[in-house]
Amino acid sequence: MIRAVLIDNEPLALYYFQNKLHAFQQIQVIQTFTSVEKFLNELPNIEFDVIFLEIKLQELSGLEVADIIKTERPQVSVIFITSYHEFALQAYEIGGLDYLLKPISHTRLEKSIARIEHEFSIQQMLQQATQTVLNVQCFDQFAVYSNNSLVAFKTEKTKELFAYFILHPNIPIHRDNLIDILWPDLDYVRAKSNLHTALSYLRKTLNTIGYDNCIVFSNKYYVFEKPNIVCDLYDFQKLHEEFSRLEFPSISLIHQCLSIYKNGLFVFDDYEWSTAYKDRLTKSYIELLEKGFQLTIFSDTEKGIEFLQALLDYDPYNEQKLEHYLYTLLQAGLHEHAYKIFHAYKQKLKEDLALTPSPALLEISKKLFVYNK
Repeated sequence: MIRAVLIDNEPLALYYFQNKLHAFQQIQVIQTFTSVEKFLNELPNIEFDVIFLEIKLQELSGLEVADIIKTERPQVSVIFITSYHEFALQAYEIGGLDYLLKPISHTRLEKSIARIEHEFSIQQMLQQATQTVLNVQCFDQFAVYSNNSLVAFKTEKTKELFAYFILHPNIPIHRDNLIDILWPDLDYVRAKSNLHTALSYLRKTLNTIGYDNCIVFSNKYYVFEKPNIVCDLYDFQKLHEEFSRLEFPSISLIHQCLSIYKNGLFVFDDYEWSTAYKDRLTKSYIELLEKGFQLTIFSDTEKGIEFLQALLDYDPYNEQKLEHYLYTLLQAGLHEHAYKIFHAYKQKLKEDLALTPSPALLEISKKLFVYNK
């Protein structure tokens, strides 16, 4: 959405032009002014992408107002609207994007909106190109990259503090909670000092890579105001939300989630406070595998068995689930696969734990393989 501001001395003309802009859904008129003085007073408080200016204004001319805007906000597009054709050259010299003569036809306005859209897209690309992008990796090993270079943290606790913030963005966290989580064995005074030191190091690190003021402190609470970053955890959460909404998610969506998850959250990082978070993600991982198994075993045996093998590798001794998987294989007519998986389970129990399957599972397996031969 392109945010627009309108300035014209004549309220009726302003109303008429605003109505004409309603035909263009990509333009959002956020504010209109009949006074230059009021506009200049409000200027520090409003964000906009394009301004439509009448040339003949009372306090200052539209050309003077445009000069102020282009000096303070060079990325803003300026469109002049007027009944006077003689100011066109000056308007373009100041940096105006277009010059519309009243009365403005719909066709002419369409051309102007197209110019605005083109300029807006260029500004967006320039902004993205000049902005430092932080890439945060949470699955497998926690690591942070800035422009493809690994970010070095001053201490391990500084890195762990950032990991905690990444998992809890935009949430007020009491200072004492951070102390209890990160320094549970230290006395309060020393732990508080360590927290302040770690926060100082973290802020400096983030500032040097272009992420100023994203950790805010107020009334004993810290908030990590999530900036524009790339994070595999956030990507996974977004995709898994989509997966959860769908009764029959696509296999490609499931594979996308699994490829991000890899081996799990913070696999190589000993962050005790992350256990509950890991458990929730593990539950999501199992849901993905089980849904993949259900959706493919009747139509694509090879893929179905791949999903099943991943489930068995993760939780190899769960007899209740194994029983369910065996039933499903038999329903799909995959008797040989079911038989092989059951005997592989028996062998694994014997080799790893020196155990045999429970009498209940042995009895169920006998019935399954007898009745389904």
